[in-house]
Amino acid sequence: MLRTQAALGLRPLTAPVIVFLPLGVIIGPHGLNWLSDGALAHLDVVITIGLATLGVFIGIAVGTGRHLTRRLLAASSVEAALTILIVGGATYTLLHAWQIPSPAPYVLTALTLGICASASAAPWVSESDQGPGRIAAHVADLDDVLPIVLGGAALALIGAGETTAWNAVVLSIGLGLAIAVSGWILFERSEGAERDVFVLGTLALLGGAAAYLETSPLLAGLAAGWLWVRTPGGTDAVVTAHLRKVQHPLVVLILIIGGASIQPTLAGIWLFAPYVVFRTAGKLIGGWVASRLSPHLTPSDLGAYLIPPGVIGIAFALNILQVAPDPARPIVFAVATGAVVSEFIALLVTRGQPDPTPV
Repeated sequence: MLRTQAALGLRPLTAPVIVFLPLGVIIGPHGLNWLSDGALAHLDVVITIGLATLGVFIGIAVGTGRHLTRRLLAASSVEAALTILIVGGATYTLLHAWQIPSPAPYVLTALTLGICASASAAPWVSESDQGPGRIAAHVADLDDVLPIVLGGAALALIGAGETTAWNAVVLSIGLGLAIAVSGWILFERSEGAERDVFVLGTLALLGGAAAYLETSPLLAGLAAGWLWVRTPGGTDAVVTAHLRKVQHPLVVLILIIGGASIQPTLAGIWLFAPYVVFRTAGKLIGGWVASRLSPHLTPSDLGAYLIPPGVIGIAFALNILQVAPDPARPIVFAVATGAVVSEFIALLVTRGQPDPTPV
């Protein structure tokens, strides 16, 4: 029951959020201080590369181009949009009603919380399982596409950069495509350990260039992954095989950093409970509507499978923290603590899965 797929077609992780977020709190600056503020600052690069890596996996999932995937993408986008609207709308209304002091405009805080809430990690299913859990895992892969695009715009707005929000989105996509082309040329002419270096170097370039320009590493990675599916030579399979080697360490580090970055604020404490309640409601309602739009593909209880929060919402909140620390603190608090509670809620409402052999 504590094993989730972490979405993105990645191998399962055992109790990632329930274990590693509290661990980050314990060893972080507000706990034992083994992971100090200075150490967290030096780990920014991990967040950046992790975001680019997650974006690549999502881009590869989207770029398959199969008819089933396109139909599921439409259903997933509807589910994600409804979750964003429910969480964002409720947050905006409550912030106005409570008049909570906030370092960022209410609308940006609400939008960012909605984007973080839309990320899902479906319960783990075996490779042989072709039932509703497998479809839910595909939906969890694809319901991040719309939030990533909106997140690229939100990142630019919160960061108050010189480019407009949608210019930043276009810049992120163009950056990802350009780096993907250069990476493809390198991958085709290398093998073995040399190819490992090129793949990891390309990821570092994706994340580093996006961070330097204050654009979204997730969106740049998504564009790169989508293009690698379209290039000849099976580049997407090469990249996936190499990235699996760093999947677990990156996810674990992101979660530990997320826990260590939790800093209680008045706005964060007030937003925590509404975030959990409306995220759960958004997933259930969004999943129900998506299942009505595609009844032959998606299970009727789709929303219940999508309550586990995954790592992308936490990683995006940390990305906001890099760009604008003050506005992001209540967001990180609500999203990270809400993720732990959402995992426990998922244990109550999702159907049990057989306990597979650990990997």
